[in-house]
Order: sequence, then C-alpha cells, then structure tokens
Amino acid sequence: MNKNIVIFKGIPNGILIILDKEVSFEDIEVALLEKVKNAKSFFEDANISISFKGRYLSEDEEIKLLEIISKESGLDISFVNNSKIENTEEEATYPSSSKNKIEQNSFIPQNYTLDAKNNFTHFHKGSLRSGQKMDFSGSVVIIGDVNPGGKIIAEGNVIVLGKLKGVVHAGCKGDKNCFISALHMMPTQLIIGDCLAYFPNDIKRDIIPEYAYVKDNQIFVEQLIK
Repeated sequence: MNKNIVIFKGIPNGILIILDKEVSFEDIEVALLEKVKNAKSFFEDANISISFKGRYLSEDEEIKLLEIISKESGLDISFVNNSKIENTEEEATYPSSSKNKIEQNSFIPQNYTLDAKNNFTHFHKGSLRSGQKMDFSGSVVIIGDVNPGGKIIAEGNVIVLGKLKGVVHAGCKGDKNCFISALHMMPTQLIIGDCLAYFPNDIKRDIIPEYAYVKDNQIFVEQLIK
C-alpha cells in the first residue's frame, strides 16, 4: 500500500489529513487504518480537531474516516472543515478536488454568510456541561446542548444544534457582523462583538430555531424560520 495515500500534518488547531484523490475510497479507508495504528503517538498530544483535504468527501465518507480515527486512537473527535489552509508540499502532490466544493452549513440565518476569516469551523459532537469552556479562532457548531455554566468563545459565528442555556460570545475579537443561532435559545448571556444581552431565567421561551445578531449596537433575536 502506497504510504502517501494518507498524509498526516500538524496544524495550529489540530491535525490536517491529506488524502490522495486518485485512489478509491476503500483504499483510503485501508491506508488510514494502517496509518493510525502505526502513528498513535501522533494523536496523543493533538487537539481533537480533524481536517480533511485533497479530495471531496461525502458526509458518510467523513463519518467513516472519523470513526476509524476515533476507534484506533481513542480520541473523542470533533471535525473541522476548512477552506483555507496554507499551501504545503503535500497539497502540491495532491491538488484538492474539493477546493471549490466546501459544504456550507444549512443552519445559517438568511442573508448571512461564513466569510473568509470565519469559515474555519469547529464541529463538536456532544453537549457542553457546566464548567466546560470552548475557545476557538473561527466559527463553532455544537451538535448537542450548551448547559448552564457552559461557555463558548469564538472569533466567528456560533451555531448550537440543541438547547443553548449557557454563555456564548461570538465575534470575540470585536466582529459585530457575526451571529449566534440555536434550536432553542434560552442562554444565560449572549455577546456578539462587544454587545451584550442577558436573558431572564424566569421566562419560558418557545422551542423554535432562532438567531441573534447586532443592529445599531444592540442584540436582536429573531426566528430563523418564519
């Protein structure tokens, strides 16, 4: 098996895995399994974010590859999908077939986009418990709940596919064009840029997808689907 079918590279926010676009996906699975088994030490001190590059992967294919890594390395992995990583020798070897096919998350308010500086996105599967904090230099998607006492700080947007009951700070470097979205918006505190909003904990709110944004230096919350 060609060892260059799968290449690992450490990047500031985790691990970049470069995949050969010329071979079958089955060959990728076999090569990745062998590579992870022989390079477990590579994952020991690594951030649990994983990014794939070099070929287009369907959602099912991404999940299969992440399951191989998780099972063999013992890591609880979150997937990072990014469209801008500095050129490397490996990229020159395997030109990316997915360079212009980056999937956009569908859970985004109308008229908002993930701009170039925020499309480095951290996907976290699982809920944030009280006392847990996530700090990321990009956008964040939580597939789960953010419980009271949990906190997310992101330079980009924040999307919670669950209940948002904790504290979220989007655009933490001062970007007021960011948004915060959740399936059930009932946070302790929302911050976008330098704008802050408190939510009374004694008021029940309908379970509907909503998003928060800044207008005239104030945070507004609207239904995502009207």
